Amino acid sequence: MNIPLKVDAVVADPNSGAQIVILKDEQNLELLPIWVGMGEGNAIRFALEGITSPRPLTHDLLKDFLNHLKIPLEKILIHSISGTTYYASLHLIQTRPAATTAAQPDEAVAENKPGDLSEEPEELTVDARPSDAIALALRMGVPIYVTEDVLRKKGAENLDAWLEKLKPKDFGPYDV
Repeated sequence: MNIPLKVDAVVADPNSGAQIVILKDEQNLELLPIWVGMGEGNAIRFALEGITSPRPLTHDLLKDFLNHLKIPLEKILIHSISGTTYYASLHLIQTRPAATTAAQPDEAVAENKPGDLSEEPEELTVDARPSDAIALALRMGVPIYVTEDVLRKKGAENLDAWLEKLKPKDFGPYDV
């Protein structure tokens, strides 16, 4: 089962200087921290704060491509973890013209019968770094999901105890 999450904050790791994206479920029962680089953290923070660049950033460019090609992003899914590396996927919906039946391929097109140009949706799954997937999901307003397996494995690493040790000053000057 996939659990919906929201980006709660992007904070600085006081030990490494990396950024930590804090994802929480709606009931604040589940917490998923993902360590990302400074650039990735800023891309997510910009989306959270509604900051736009005078020129498109990478995630803005990808959003524009998908919109121009009329390929909707349905959701993102953080689906696995290996060591400390998380894996995510973009779930896109592409529509293609419906194939005509073998008995009447040319007749249907020639007569332009209603329904001949209907489109069949096809789900496309694209591998992505979680930071890129999250930044794109925020820009496109689509849900972020995580598998139960990832939450279970994360819980085995005592990350919640580490997060409890953080002080308010560790969260930096950003109010996200």
